[in-house]
Amino acid sequence: MEDYLANACSENEKQFYDAENNSIEWIDLENWGRKKLFMNYLGADFPYIVVTANVDVTKPLAFAKKHGISFNLVMIYLCTRTADSIENYRYRFVDRKPFIIGHTRPFVTHLRKGSDLFVMGECIRPCDDIVRFCKTTRENLENATPEDLENRVRGKLDIANYSSIPWIQYTGFIRTIIHGGEDNVPKITFGKYFKDPADPTRTLMPLSNQTHHGLMDGLHVGRFYQALQKACDELE
Repeated sequence: MEDYLANACSENEKQFYDAENNSIEWIDLENWGRKKLFMNYLGADFPYIVVTANVDVTKPLAFAKKHGISFNLVMIYLCTRTADSIENYRYRFVDRKPFIIGHTRPFVTHLRKGSDLFVMGECIRPCDDIVRFCKTTRENLENATPEDLENRVRGKLDIANYSSIPWIQYTGFIRTIIHGGEDNVPKITFGKYFKDPADPTRTLMPLSNQTHHGLMDGLHVGRFYQALQKACDELE
């Protein structure tokens, strides 16, 4: 990202998104309803909305077990589709110029068995088959190399970052911020799931959602959690 921001909107501008597999549409800032909010938060040291809330993942867990696929990837699939359904989650900006992407490209951190150094792998997207999404992404993760982080992630703005800390039932979490105030890629993190103390038939999981306030408000983050819960509840 640093390399791009130093030469923003140059003849090599397409390096900040995957031009072969995605699309962008520049937003007319002067006629954009969010102009004042967008410009206001550009000057903030920490212009981010960071929310952690518990999500009922009872059905996604059962679905993953039924199909022999990764629960973590099931949740990434549901989160990605949910985020893409909310326009603000597809907003990005570079050099103070806002745009909207066709879809987000999810990238996930992955620890291979026996290693304590993570790699990042790309999830297939778009994809409307959750089982194929999980199985293909699992293969991508097992074959991921450190170079993928450099070639497919670094400097790209059409992505969404996913991570998991399954060892901690946390109540809040903040991810790394690059270029304070300029980093505007959504970051979603999963914590350790647990039985609902009030109803042992339900399993809850803390989910952290970190987004740029210039591109969305608490209203849109709330819609994300509502829509994600609905997607989880409807999974069969």
